[in-house]
Amino acid sequence: MLILPNPKESFVIYCDASKMGLGRVLMQNGQVVAYASRQLK
Repeated sequence: MLILPNPKESFVIYCDASKMGLGRVLMQNGQVVAYASRQLK
């Protein structure tokens, strides 16, 4: 479940990459704010 971000608190970004794709997650207080992934061709 996504949460609404609080602009007064800090964020953490987790990223991962491989030859097949890219992924990232934006988190705040251990909860997911947004996520995205992309397949590489």
